[in-house]
Amino acid sequence: MSEQRNQARVNCDIILNKVEDGHTNVCRSENVSLGGMKLRRVTEAYEAEGKTVQLQFALPGDAEPIWVSGEKVYDDDGSVGVRFTNISHGSFIRLRDWLRSHVINDRLPEFSV
Repeated sequence: MSEQRNQARVNCDIILNKVEDGHTNVCRSENVSLGGMKLRRVTEAYEAEGKTVQLQFALPGDAEPIWVSGEKVYDDDGSVGVRFTNISHGSFIRLRDWLRSHVINDRLPEFSV
């Protein structure tokens, strides 16, 4: 599988709802960027054949959920790659700010006292 990423990804562990064809399945996010998310299946009561999904998740430390529409770019071995196709401006800003804080924190050196 060849991956082409336009955005840096941040590792995370977020429980979320993946909605396909009107059915909701619980997943875990392994990483996220402004352009998409890698999911790991937790429960799949319904397997959809389509490419379109909707994701509902809350960023760590943020109680308000984010809804995004996306397109599955791969779906194999329990992992699902989703490219975001529709996200509200407010959700985009919240996600961008959260990602920036984690990218900055990951790049800061650790100092011991």
